[in-house]
Amino acid sequence: MVNKKNNTNDYEEAPFAAGMNFDPEDVEPFLKHLSSTALDSGFSQDEINSITSEIDTMKHNEVKEIGTFDVIYKGKATKIRIEAEVHIEEVDKEVVLYMFSIQKLVDIIDEEMLKTEDEVE
Repeated sequence: MVNKKNNTNDYEEAPFAAGMNFDPEDVEPFLKHLSSTALDSGFSQDEINSITSEIDTMKHNEVKEIGTFDVIYKGKATKIRIEAEVHIEEVDKEVVLYMFSIQKLVDIIDEEMLKTEDEVE
């Protein structure tokens, strides 16, 4: 888990991030889960497909900003910016997914990531 302050000033609304390691096939279920449990209106299937497609094309040690997505959290429009970092060991690919947003939403995302991590173990 990562809960850090982002030092870049180009995204004023999202200074905090939550992050976790995922197997690539676990990214889509997590985004669907997050959309249905923590957000009033979350990621569309097209957005999820776009995110997973971008991750699928990434190479070892590549870091990429996937995009900024409009969501509704507690009745208010906000944004989630997603970055991904890929690591490949032997044949296994691992994705570190970082989600930047407002502090309250990042805290919720972090909780959901912890739950997901506990379920996987």
